[in-house]
Amino acid sequence: MKKCGYLEVIAGPMYSGKTEELIRQVKRATIGKKNVVVFKHAIDTRYGKDHNLHSHSGISFISVIITRPKDILKHVRKSTDLVVIDEAQWLGEDLVTIISKLLASNKYVLVAGLAMTFDRQPFPPMPTLMAMADKITKLSSVCTICGNDAVYHKRIIKGKSADALSCDPSFVSKLTDNVYEARCRSCFTI
Repeated sequence: MKKCGYLEVIAGPMYSGKTEELIRQVKRATIGKKNVVVFKHAIDTRYGKDHNLHSHSGISFISVIITRPKDILKHVRKSTDLVVIDEAQWLGEDLVTIISKLLASNKYVLVAGLAMTFDRQPFPPMPTLMAMADKITKLSSVCTICGNDAVYHKRIIKGKSADALSCDPSFVSKLTDNVYEARCRSCFTI
């Protein structure tokens, strides 16, 4: 059987375990002796400026730091079996073109990112990647208000809900400056 490209997307709100699932799959692939390259955006300095990809639960894996999608192609070799990209939403629509090239060269691509902004709008390029995907894993968090499954996250600034008009809904990197809370559909407006 001919080997072909494969795209798997892990999506969900903040605190849903996207990076943890990504790292779990990376570790599994390395146990299986697969050649893996992992990427994270330079903007993600929540756990320091090291080259490790970190989950909120404290697990990590070494990664390559990038600022543009085209940087990915510089690090992918013919021998690369698995290309892993975390926080895909920060890489923009150009990521779709790069992933299409990787798929055309028969790579398995595993991508994780926020499906929506903090004001419940689609977060490009995730909707496009989800439409292209061979497999989608949609995760949920736990609502900080009622404890139900949460498919959204909400930005809180100085104790108040952030307004999309007052700040950039796509910027989510500094957890120390803003607080993000997982919210279910019913509690999102609270």
